[in-house]
Amino acid sequence: MLVTLLPGVREIRTPLAVGYTWLLALWLAIGHRIPEPDHASGMVADVYRLAHATGLVATGIAVSVGAYIVGVIATKLGLSLTYAVGDAIRRTPAGAITPGHNREKKATDAIVYLVVTRLAERLSEDETFRGKVIEQLIADPPLDSPAETNADWEGLLLASLWDRHWAIRRTVEVENVAAQLRADQFAILWRLRGVSDPAALEHDRLQAEGDFRIAMSGPLAAGCIVTAIRWSPWSLLTFPLLITLIYVGVAARTEAEESLAAALGSGRVSDPALARLDAQSIPMKARPE
Repeated sequence: MLVTLLPGVREIRTPLAVGYTWLLALWLAIGHRIPEPDHASGMVADVYRLAHATGLVATGIAVSVGAYIVGVIATKLGLSLTYAVGDAIRRTPAGAITPGHNREKKATDAIVYLVVTRLAERLSEDETFRGKVIEQLIADPPLDSPAETNADWEGLLLASLWDRHWAIRRTVEVENVAAQLRADQFAILWRLRGVSDPAALEHDRLQAEGDFRIAMSGPLAAGCIVTAIRWSPWSLLTFPLLITLIYVGVAARTEAEESLAAALGSGRVSDPALARLDAQSIPMKARPE
């Protein structure tokens, strides 16, 4: 029962917290300009009378609904803006230090390792595929080649998992295969969600944590700017913490993608996209002229 409720709680938590934080930042910015009830007039006075007539609970509910609506819009805009800025920065020389670059690299490495592991298993069982790999190794042998003939290579590859991994990386366009698998990642995730697989639930939990941290950085930054203007410029010293919050959020999204790759690689989750690696034609690296 609790497990089924948690995803819904996470869906509400992020926009509600973001909305309340934006309202707090707005209050810090203009709250001192709002007159007290005894001196209010016009619409402000009407709002005071409405709050008094409905009571504290109803006012709290109304504020929460307003915070949720603000949060839904602000979360969507904030995440989109963060990722758009991150994509733009990644195209510059400073891209290597961005959290998005690290996320892309780690997620790609996880999928590449998954592909190599699956193809290494196929190498030990599929004689035709093994023959193509050996043919490629003989055509382009390493400088310190541990084998020469077909029989030598076959014995070596069948005997050592490490050598099978090495042979796959040397002869197969694993990056292309990994790119195809990663392109199908959303379909994999939707299939796992359809059967309420724990791997999908864990992925969604980590992704929700990442989105929460990233989305909160915007209103917190606004609050820092307001306090810096109204109170002390020293408040701006908290900005490095907000940048760290974005990094931590992206790290959680990275962990979400890695958890999905780990679930697929461990065999705990079976998926048609991964099973196709056992039968489909695998692109080999171009042979030297």
